[in-house]
Order: sequence, then C-alpha cells, then structure tokens
Amino acid sequence: MKNFILTLSFILATAGITKVLANGTPDDPRTKETFAQKFAGAENIKWSKLADGFEKVAFTLGGTRAEAYFSNDGELLGTVRNIFYSQLPLPVMQTVSSRFVNSPIIEVKEINNSEGFSYRVILEHKDKKYNLKLNSQGDIVEQQKEKIKK
Repeated sequence: MKNFILTLSFILATAGITKVLANGTPDDPRTKETFAQKFAGAENIKWSKLADGFEKVAFTLGGTRAEAYFSNDGELLGTVRNIFYSQLPLPVMQTVSSRFVNSPIIEVKEINNSEGFSYRVILEHKDKKYNLKLNSQGDIVEQQKEKIKK
C-alpha cells in the first residue's frame, strides 16, 4: 500500500500537481525533525504538499538530487533519487540491456521504501518510449510504453 502511495505521489509530483508550502517548512514539526535526522547535510531544500496531504521534500545530498516523502504524522514513507545507469544493480542492468539492446536511457531513479529498493528506468527503444519499474533482482514489475511522436 505504501509503495502505491509513494508511486502515486511521485507521479503527482512530477506532473506538477503540488503546491510549495508558503513558509518553506512542513506542517508537522515531527516531519522536519525526522528529515533533519535522516538527511543531515542536505542542501537546496524545498518542501511541497501533495494533493493527497502527504509532504514531499526535494533536496541535494552529497551532490545527488533526491526527494523524500512523509506521512501526515511525520513518518518517512520513502525516498527517490536520481542515479546513473552504471549505479544500477547488475541484475537490473542485465535485464535492461538484454531486453532493450543499445537503447538510449533517458532517466534512472532509485526508489527506497518499506518494501525495499526498486528502480524506475525510462528509455527509448525503436519507436517507443518505455517507463519500466524493476525490483532489485532485475524483474520488470511494471511497464508502460507509448509511441514516440515525430
């Protein structure tokens, strides 16, 4: 369930259906406290409230862009960070490279939540754009494709 909420929140956030909090801090002080403990040294912090009431914080940590998602009571639900294709686990790389030979990779994200790690890979293959979700063993658990408009 939390994975579904995190995925939905991520989709809503990337679609721009968020509002930046007026004061730049979360509604619940527990959320800010949890964030400070878990992500000490974070920079470029931007808080947003999602349409479903959850809170998202986008930040940079160690030079990497990331997002953390929090419940209404300040519980960390999960994180999403941009990574390079070469940082994927070997089974994930093997699945992508064998099924989508020589396909340009557009975006790679690592998702971490209560269910563990999963990976979102967006790539172009032939005349289609694929949005894949893979588990850490390299199994494709979700696949969306759309025709590329020329």
